[in-house]
Amino acid sequence: MNNEADLLKEKHEQNNEGRRKKKPVRWGGLIYGILFILIWGGIVYEGYYYSKNYFDKTINNIQQTNAMNVEQINGRLDNLKNEMEELKMSFSSTDETLSSSGSIQEQLNKKIELLDGQLKNLEKSLKILKEAPNAKR
Repeated sequence: MNNEADLLKEKHEQNNEGRRKKKPVRWGGLIYGILFILIWGGIVYEGYYYSKNYFDKTINNIQQTNAMNVEQINGRLDNLKNEMEELKMSFSSTDETLSSSGSIQEQLNKKIELLDGQLKNLEKSLKILKEAPNAKR
């Protein structure tokens, strides 16, 4: 009977040793799995954060460039409008004296038409630049 008790005791100790060996393996795999998921999540978050900052900076630079271009075009439009007004005033004040001279009148008309065409082109460019930032929002 003592032998049977010793055998049972040995089997019980072997089972306990087997269980002790298996538990650290399970916990080790679980810990490695959690670490892998945390590292992977951190890498994904960093990628998102970096790309978001990059795109935000790029969009801000484009908007600043567009704002500067709009200001330049507005300045050019104002200059053209002022020049056209001056030409119209000089044309109307000298209309009587220029009626006899057809060539000067034709030159002034050509200059007015040229400036009018430039004004229309600049207005189209301004419209395009004003619509560009609105389309991205």
